[in-house]
Amino acid sequence: MTPIAAADIDTYDRDGVVCLRARFDSGWIDRLRAAVERDLASPGPSATNFAEGSSAGKFFGDMFMWKHDPDFRAAALESPAAAIAAGLMRSQHADFFYDQLLVKEPGTAHPTPWHQDQPYWPVKGWQIASVWIALDPIDRSNGAVEFIAGSHRWGINYRPTPFRKGHEVKFTDSDLAQIPDIDADRSRYDIRWWKMEPGDCLVFHAMIVHGAPGNSTPGARRRGLALRYTGDDARYDPRPGTFQFPHTPDLAPGAVMTCGLFPRVV
Repeated sequence: MTPIAAADIDTYDRDGVVCLRARFDSGWIDRLRAAVERDLASPGPSATNFAEGSSAGKFFGDMFMWKHDPDFRAAALESPAAAIAAGLMRSQHADFFYDQLLVKEPGTAHPTPWHQDQPYWPVKGWQIASVWIALDPIDRSNGAVEFIAGSHRWGINYRPTPFRKGHEVKFTDSDLAQIPDIDADRSRYDIRWWKMEPGDCLVFHAMIVHGAPGNSTPGARRRGLALRYTGDDARYDPRPGTFQFPHTPDLAPGAVMTCGLFPRVV
């Protein structure tokens, strides 16, 4: 694997996100594209269309594909992703947390709402990162992910944002602060996005505020695979309001995030 440059580690620390180019070769991209099509044809129990009831088109999401698909499993455990995450987190180890597929088909206006990841998750700590792999050419017109640089250091945990109409009930009891209306005045924020090619990846901190526009193109898909990893200081934290895994991890609250459900990769 190409070593992680010191400048990229510094950028990740400062901004909470970095774009790394050509880290996944054509072999990985071909395998993952085929795996995506299998999952679209036969979705898992966690699959959903986030755009249902909101807009035309399809914003497909699925999670935990690695439990039943050998190519998603290989991506999680054998690809460069874990070492990339460990290097940028400055962690000796990387435990795989879970995978998430996010596909915005052409003509899908439904956006990814502004949110942080960690408030959804039963984990606490600073060394928690996602490696988001582009499987298509991506720019703002087909849904490039946007990030507010430095927002991982704001020191605020925002209430989880529902991705789909009708999911609001999940979060009405949360006592966390409501996320600001970022789009009401985008000039207030340092918003970053990258034009990407297949094999490029975004690596971002679990506390950074991010979202994405819809896919307004008539013919350009936006397939992205997010692989989540935890590092040395991460601990299991099944607090109220976090999402439930389809399998119960064999962990006590406060335990290191290493078990059969969250395997150590690095």
